Amino acid sequence: MELLPHINDRCILLMSGDVGAGKTTSVQFIAEILGMRDVQSPSFAIHLRYENAQGRTLDHLDLYRLKDDDDLESSGFWDLFAQKNSLIIIEWANRLDFDYLPLNWQRLEVKYEKLGETERKITTRLV
Repeated sequence: MELLPHINDRCILLMSGDVGAGKTTSVQFIAEILGMRDVQSPSFAIHLRYENAQGRTLDHLDLYRLKDDDDLESSGFWDLFAQKNSLIIIEWANRLDFDYLPLNWQRLEVKYEKLGETERKITTRLV
């Protein structure tokens, strides 16, 4: 995955796209490269955390079932940014106002578009 070299120690990947566009599969691929296993979609839990043998963490959030800002607040979302180092990946990030995210974290928006059964268009940009 070509965006991996651009990820620093305080990075938020903001993923958006339709159901089945490849967001969770991409998270699993990134986690595998980082030495993390058994990554699942946090659809019902909203937030799952993974750590590799070197202590690198990945916080994986899925905002699909988010009803309102209270749901986000009760998930401990804002506490994640108190960490010194982490990769935070947010699926369904289009449900967030990016302006409220901390400026001292690198923010990469990743948009998925399903073009066919096996074809996807993925675009990235710094936000």
